[in-house]
Amino acid sequence: MRYHIVVESPIALLFDMDGVVCDNMPAHEEAWRRYFRGRGIEIDLRDFRENTMGMPTREVLRYYFKREVSPEEAARCAAEKEKSYRDLYRPKRRAAPGLRRFLDDARAGGWAVGLGTGSKDDNVAFILDGLKLRAAFDAVVDGGEVVKGKPDPETFLRLADKLKRRPKDCVVFEDSLLGEEAARRAGMSVVAVTTSHRADEFRAAALAIRDFRGLTVAAVSGLIRN
Repeated sequence: MRYHIVVESPIALLFDMDGVVCDNMPAHEEAWRRYFRGRGIEIDLRDFRENTMGMPTREVLRYYFKREVSPEEAARCAAEKEKSYRDLYRPKRRAAPGLRRFLDDARAGGWAVGLGTGSKDDNVAFILDGLKLRAAFDAVVDGGEVVKGKPDPETFLRLADKLKRRPKDCVVFEDSLLGEEAARRAGMSVVAVTTSHRADEFRAAALAIRDFRGLTVAAVSGLIRN
């Protein structure tokens, strides 16, 4: 009888969710546009992507309302906006091209895999459970588990700690500039996923991809800083 032994790798792959695991940012943007338009505010999508994408809901509200927002108000807003987002995205919900194969290859190689997102647990369930991807991730850190959201490095540092990996041994997949900055501050390598920004808009990414088709774990392992 032959046994297949998987040797645990020191490397960890950390994935943002929205715009990385799936290309759902257009639905998020439309939900925010509708929410703010109902309050007399027109949002510029370039400004939204550069300055708020990846932030917790309360920070997004502060940015556009130009005032303090209570946790209660943020919760009411989130309930309305996220329901709109899920209604918009549910018929289009699918994993990023090549992601399932890439995750399978990473896990077969003994790599730790985690998800670090500013989204709360309801939206995490909507994506991970809706796409049957929950088992592909060894650990999850969502927006409800951190004090400071991206661009603060807390999300990725907490995730690395859950995975028992050193920050220098982590590669982060991010589509937002704030998420890229969070990974940089955490001391991690970054792969830019260009669903929301052009490759030349990222400042710290070692590699840029549109999706996971053709990406190999060997190529990613070469990004780890010695």
